[in-house]
Amino acid sequence: MAQKTAARRSKADLAARSATARGAGPRSGDGAGRPQQRPPERTSARWPWNLSRARRAWLAVAAVVVVGVVVAVVVWAVTRAPDDGASGAYAVDPARVAELEAAEAARDAKNLGVVTDFALSAQERLVPTMNDLSVALPLDGSPGTPATPEQVATWREALATLTTEAESLPAGASGYNVTRNGLGVSIALLGDTVDTLVLAEGAAEPARAELLALAADLRLRAADTWAMAATQLDELSVGADQGHVHVFLPLHPDDAGDGAASLGESDH
Repeated sequence: MAQKTAARRSKADLAARSATARGAGPRSGDGAGRPQQRPPERTSARWPWNLSRARRAWLAVAAVVVVGVVVAVVVWAVTRAPDDGASGAYAVDPARVAELEAAEAARDAKNLGVVTDFALSAQERLVPTMNDLSVALPLDGSPGTPATPEQVATWREALATLTTEAESLPAGASGYNVTRNGLGVSIALLGDTVDTLVLAEGAAEPARAELLALAADLRLRAADTWAMAATQLDELSVGADQGHVHVFLPLHPDDAGDGAASLGESDH
């Protein structure tokens, strides 16, 4: 009996070995007799991830140290103090400084001449417009004489030309720019004065009276802005040893400025 049982076991073992040899493998839990799938092989990692954690940590520390050294060298090279006589040290070139200062002085002198010529010319061309406006907008607030279409066209043409010339003036130092911009703003305000006056002539009361008051106020603002620019121009001219420049923008024909402009040595 025992021999038969052993024989049966031997046959069962042989059958199992035969199945394993054929690739059947051990049975899975579902009893299907299918071989269990092997886990996918890991893809070989690329550098530096194929290194150990310790080596990756040392690599990161080394990178930080290198970056720190480079930054320190750059900062030192930029901020180091000059060393007179040392090879490769930063030094101020007096000749170059003098050259730059001379170029700046020449530019300022040229700009001063340009803006002075423009102010004198603009003042001369604006006097007729200011005189006509004093008739259409009397300073005492009394009713004025309405401007004719021909007068309005003449004013606008002159102001448009002056606006173009003012915008073409070159930029320069701060003091010069105050003069340049002030003259341009004054001319623009006079343009607004004319436009408002035209609107008033075509409006009914009480809008007409309000527009006339606004036009008169704009005319005064234009004169004040021009005076500010003219004062700055006079200071620039005196500072450049070119004498006083008196450029007035009269509000009426009997104004103290009365359109006269003088250039030369004089006292206030």
